[in-house]
Amino acid sequence: MTGSVTADALERLRRAVARQPYPLVFATVGGAPPYGFPSPDSDYDLRGCHVLPLREVVGLGTGRETVEASANDGGLELDLVTHDAREFFGLLL
Repeated sequence: MTGSVTADALERLRRAVARQPYPLVFATVGGAPPYGFPSPDSDYDLRGCHVLPLREVVGLGTGRETVEASANDGGLELDLVTHDAREFFGLLL
């Protein structure tokens, strides 16, 4: 990776991850800025895997297999997409 994420941007990304409704197994940061190719319309892409609570996995009603959120945090645009562990590993296979 040739670029870097500033301490301020990293803290904002951490706050965005902390606001997610389910615990995350992991989250990765992508997009043009971390790779050293920022442009005026660049955003940060967060991708990850979350774990649904047991009550949302077992039963008639299921939880959200995919969570998507977009935000603009003081000029830092970010796009977050996470998949439930079952969905994530199914896609991986």
